[in-house]
Amino acid sequence: MSGAGTDWLPPECDISIRPGWFWHRNEAPKSLEQLLDVFYKSSARNCLLLLNVPPNSSGLIDESDFQTLERFSSAVDSIFSVNLAANPLSVTASSIRSSSFGPKQILDECMETFWAPMQGESTGWIELDLGKVSKFNALEIREPVNMGQRVMEYHVEAWDSELGWYLVSNGSTIGYRKVDRLEEDQECAARLVRLLIDASRGDPLICFFGLYFDMYNLRHLSSI
Repeated sequence: MSGAGTDWLPPECDISIRPGWFWHRNEAPKSLEQLLDVFYKSSARNCLLLLNVPPNSSGLIDESDFQTLERFSSAVDSIFSVNLAANPLSVTASSIRSSSFGPKQILDECMETFWAPMQGESTGWIELDLGKVSKFNALEIREPVNMGQRVMEYHVEAWDSELGWYLVSNGSTIGYRKVDRLEEDQECAARLVRLLIDASRGDPLICFFGLYFDMYNLRHLSSI
């Protein structure tokens, strides 16, 4: 596989809700903590997730598997239900191509609206003033992949009155959806947050940026 190739190959992650691919009476489904870890390493990393749920000896979905799926779905919905970056006081950028490609375009979830820097620029930044100090431990970035997967390297920083700008997260590929979750029990409290594109194949384009608080990433709640 090469980043300079001509075709885009969407990855697929296949995993079973149980220890193996088939149902066994003496086995239990994965815990919510394990399934959320799978989510952050698949769907949250620009991949398709195929979660196998095998039928039991009666040909039905086991009740314990059904309850686990409900809890998993509810947890993911809960984590992403409140975007702390949805209504910032201001959004600025290193440059914009035109008024149609301003940084506020990253506030909706529409792939057709996106921020674009001046043509020919392969780096740039977007800064959000949230209006107040907000606590978050997960952040989401999206590219309009219908225009190509361009970003090769990025990092996210937050402002502290004593430390100045400090690193929150960094990575390479963004693609359709990239969610970075901080280490367990870590959280960031900041009013100013910025996304910096460090390298890109062509002009970088960003269509969404979000900040979230994942309560399931707190150690004392990890067994929920």
